Amino acid sequence: MPEAPRKSYYDILGVPPGADTKDIKDAYRRAARAAHPDLGGTAARFHDVAVAYETLSDPRRREKYDADTGRARPAAPARDTGARRNGAPQPASTRTRVEDEDAAKSPPEYLPPFSPSSPPVVPLIAAGRQLHGTARQPGMFARLSTGTRARVDGELRTSALLERALLPTYPAARLVNGVAFDDRERTSAGSILLAGYRMAVIDSFTAPPGNFSWDGRALRHQGRPVDLQVPRVVRAVQELFPDCNVTGWLVIHGAPDNPFAPVIDVPPGFDRSPGVVQVVNAGTAVRTIRSFLSSGPAPNVVQLPVLARLLAAAGS
Repeated sequence: MPEAPRKSYYDILGVPPGADTKDIKDAYRRAARAAHPDLGGTAARFHDVAVAYETLSDPRRREKYDADTGRARPAAPARDTGARRNGAPQPASTRTRVEDEDAAKSPPEYLPPFSPSSPPVVPLIAAGRQLHGTARQPGMFARLSTGTRARVDGELRTSALLERALLPTYPAARLVNGVAFDDRERTSAGSILLAGYRMAVIDSFTAPPGNFSWDGRALRHQGRPVDLQVPRVVRAVQELFPDCNVTGWLVIHGAPDNPFAPVIDVPPGFDRSPGVVQVVNAGTAVRTIRSFLSSGPAPNVVQLPVLARLLAAAGS
């Protein structure tokens, strides 16, 4: 049976190709509600809606998408696309991996702009720090649980890994640990990395010996299913921050002296591009998270209102 054609980003949001920015934003909010798994949608649909919005809400990325899919639209003014330099129009295109890396290494740009008469929503000392908060410590009785200890140990190891291997080379990245938006488990996000208009929600645990398998939906350890919290947390955080592209990572730590343990098997032909959740070991966590953040629009921007909400949720 032939495979159904993939929907365009316009179809996913339910807007015509000529829709303006406001129409796209309004359509995104409607589509996000309809695609939410708690309201009858699926995690995959919810993620597709977020990616469609990220592309169509950015003039340069939208122009490139339209060109790639054969949708000719009138060129937007230079002030909207940022496509004119030195008075000459420049072709819009997606950045290469090298350009992503250069953008990630650029000094941070704080938005919205601030001045003595309009101070930032986050004190500059706090806004300039890359690492905030600590892993949440469980209560006395919860510490007796093997699963709780494994999760706390995993969060501490992931935070140390990102502080050592990612933050020094990504000036605009902000890592906030111990994030919990309320007392509901589904919004206890653990750690969040913010850069530009993308968020990586990161869950972690230390694992006993043995291989894992991941097919994009179910995680198994030695054939036994492993309960995942991160997909529902990603959905909740995406709801709270609809203008960001939110994707989840589960980082599984094995032996401290081997970052590529445990082995995580995937089916042949498995699509490793970011979905709702990626499951990785410590050896691939930094590379995949960094690639996701740096390939987004304006990757060197620090969104101060978003950072303020994350710091409040972490008690910082």
